[in-house]
Amino acid sequence: MTAVLGVDVGGTSVRAVARLADGSRTPVVSRPVPRSYPELLDVLAGLAPPGPVRSVVVGLPGATGTTVPRWIPALSWLDGRPLAADLAARLAGTPDVVLRNDAQVALLGEAREGAALGRTDAVLVSVGTGVGGAIMLGGRIVGGATGTAGAFGWLPSAGVTATTDHGALELAASGRALDRLAGPGRAGSDLVADARADDGTDARAARRALDDWAAALGRGIAAVASVLDPEIVVLAGGLCEAFDAYAEPLRAAVRAGASPATRNVAVVPARLGGRAGAIGALCATDPREVWT
Repeated sequence: MTAVLGVDVGGTSVRAVARLADGSRTPVVSRPVPRSYPELLDVLAGLAPPGPVRSVVVGLPGATGTTVPRWIPALSWLDGRPLAADLAARLAGTPDVVLRNDAQVALLGEAREGAALGRTDAVLVSVGTGVGGAIMLGGRIVGGATGTAGAFGWLPSAGVTATTDHGALELAASGRALDRLAGPGRAGSDLVADARADDGTDARAARRALDDWAAALGRGIAAVASVLDPEIVVLAGGLCEAFDAYAEPLRAAVRAGASPATRNVAVVPARLGGRAGAIGALCATDPREVWT
């Protein structure tokens, strides 16, 4: 048995976990995301375990082929680079390197070890600086014709017009949208803290703003649930840690907007947190995990 490596490249950090030749697993480690392609190759090569590596899966935050990234907005210097071949050449054993969408590997992680454990039909909605997602049907991740299935940020949202680079739901219900609602010089986490306060004018205003944001997200989830009929919707990304602060208005919007068969779908926060992508990428090195 040789080692395998799972990597999650995000907009701000790179996380990795390996299964070693003896079957043991390393802890998930994190590094700051590099600012150039050569630096990224150095970081990824440095995250590999000693000795030969058989397989590597790298999750990327955008549209990617299995060997060459196509559109990675947060790391545009990756677009068109032969990342899989270049990384394989840097590692002992010249492993098979496969690139995947980050939300798709995160859903695989949650399905194999996290909040969607034991489910075969699940959806992940990732809410961070943007809104992304992934789909699992029949126990398999749905990649789609271009590898971008689950780009839920491009769903319509009432009163919001999409731009060339950002969909309407992303503009209405992302973490960046919540930052805007918090006001100049403040973050969405500040708005959540205000909404959790016991009383006062500021608390009530923050509560209304947070509820409106959650309702917009809930309407998007209602559409996803109605179309895909999942057993569970897993909410991932930085804002899942504050899920309790907006769970009720979000779930109310799902109940109000989804089809009769799906309006009571379970909507839960991710269990693996920031480790989901790396763990899912490691799971994806198993040849039995097949994308459709």
